[in-house]
Amino acid sequence: MYSKKYVLKAKREIAEDIFSLKLAPEEGEGIPYTPGQFMLLTLESGVKRAYSIASAPGKGELEFAIKNVGGEFTSNLPKLKEGDKIGVDGPLGPLAYDTCNEFVLIAGGVGITPMLSILRDRDGKEECANATLFYSARTKAGLAYFEELVEIDSRNSNLKSVFTLTREKPDGWKYETGHVDAAMLRKYLTDFSKKKYFVCGPMRMVDSFREILLKELGVPEENCTFEGWNV
Repeated sequence: MYSKKYVLKAKREIAEDIFSLKLAPEEGEGIPYTPGQFMLLTLESGVKRAYSIASAPGKGELEFAIKNVGGEFTSNLPKLKEGDKIGVDGPLGPLAYDTCNEFVLIAGGVGITPMLSILRDRDGKEECANATLFYSARTKAGLAYFEELVEIDSRNSNLKSVFTLTREKPDGWKYETGHVDAAMLRKYLTDFSKKKYFVCGPMRMVDSFREILLKELGVPEENCTFEGWNV
C-alpha cells in the first residue's frame, strides 16, 4: 500500500449532493491501482474516510465521487478549494478486476463510482466481453455522470446501459422506471450463472440483491461482489 500527498485540482457538483474531486500528486508519480478499488482520503484536519475511485488507471489524476451526507468528512466538501492538500493511502480492496469480463454492474446513486472506473477502463476496447450496467436513482438529478455514461454506451457495442428512476418520470425520459429487481434483470439478461456481478449502493439495496442473485436467480456466490454502506 502507498501513502502520498495529493493536491485538489478541481471540484464540482455532478449530481444532487454528489461532488467530483479531481486530485493530482503533489510531486512524482501517482499511486497505481486497478478499476473497482478504493483509497483512504485524509483531510488536513485529520478526518479520513475510504472512497471508491472513479477514474481509470493510467490517467495521472485520481477522481472520486462523494455524496454529502453531512458526516464528519463530507460536511467539509463545500469548504474544499483548489490547491488544498489531501492525503491518499491505498489502493485498498481485495479484488483486482479484469475489466474485460462479462460483467453485470448494478449501482444505486453514488454507487456508480467504482463502476465508472471499470467502464472508463473498458471504453474503446472492442475485445472486451459484453457488459450490462443497471443504474438507478430516485430522480434524474441524482444520476451522477449520466451524460458521460450515455456517451460511453453509445460508442461501445459490447456495453448495454439500463437507467431507471424510482421516484419520477421526467418529460422525454426514454429509459426504465422503478427499482431494479429480478423482473428487470430477466428483461435484459440470460445465462445468469455465467456472468460476474458487481453490486454497489446503499446496504438495503445490496442486501436485496444478495437474495435476488443468490437465491432467486441461482448465481454462484463466487461470481458476486457486494459493496454497501449505511447512511
